Amino acid sequence: MTHEPILRVTRESLASGTIMKMATERNDGAVDIASEDELYASRRRLVPDNADCSDIWIFGYGSLIFNPVVDYVEQAQARIFGNHRRFCLWTRLGRGSPECPGLVLALDRGGSCAGVGFRLNPRTAIEELDLLWRREMITMAYRARWLTLHTPQGQKRGIGFVARPDRPNYAARMPIEDEAGVIAAASGFIGPCREYLFDTVAALRENGISDPHLENLTLHVKQRLATDGGVG
Repeated sequence: MTHEPILRVTRESLASGTIMKMATERNDGAVDIASEDELYASRRRLVPDNADCSDIWIFGYGSLIFNPVVDYVEQAQARIFGNHRRFCLWTRLGRGSPECPGLVLALDRGGSCAGVGFRLNPRTAIEELDLLWRREMITMAYRARWLTLHTPQGQKRGIGFVARPDRPNYAARMPIEDEAGVIAAASGFIGPCREYLFDTVAALRENGISDPHLENLTLHVKQRLATDGGVG
């Protein structure tokens, strides 16, 4: 397990390219790191530079809930249909290492997902999206898509990050004991994988959202940590 200093995901660490630099330095070649030109091209395919940004929402289902980073002017509970939250992406960088890969959340096919919608500040939406792409799309393991967010204020059009099964980062389903073992052991330059899980569950609870699988997974991870003699 790595014990190097943790780099927090902040506006500064994303905008300065520090996160990208750290990922590139630690990459062992097993995944591709997107260039800035590739990131901008990907964002422009979904949201052109001249798009109407008066009502763009982002769908948070994991770290975006407890650490949104982006400048937003409104938030609301939201549910999407057709995708569900799952630890379905391997990470060999931010929350894991090449020697001990971790798992992070993505939207996977089927079911539904409760999360939080954030409406971007219309004046800075394009800049905020570029910041978001630097955070989420470094390895292009997600497909950024327009989703229908069902909120107490009605339906909203929002952007969500859906797993790509065609990418090498994609993780097949596994028994919860194996999932817990990975999350308990892995750590990377932005922190331990277990903290990502614990922070997500806490943020979901704070927003009145229950995710039975993540709650059960948390118990399994804590049991694994206790059995292994602490958090290390």
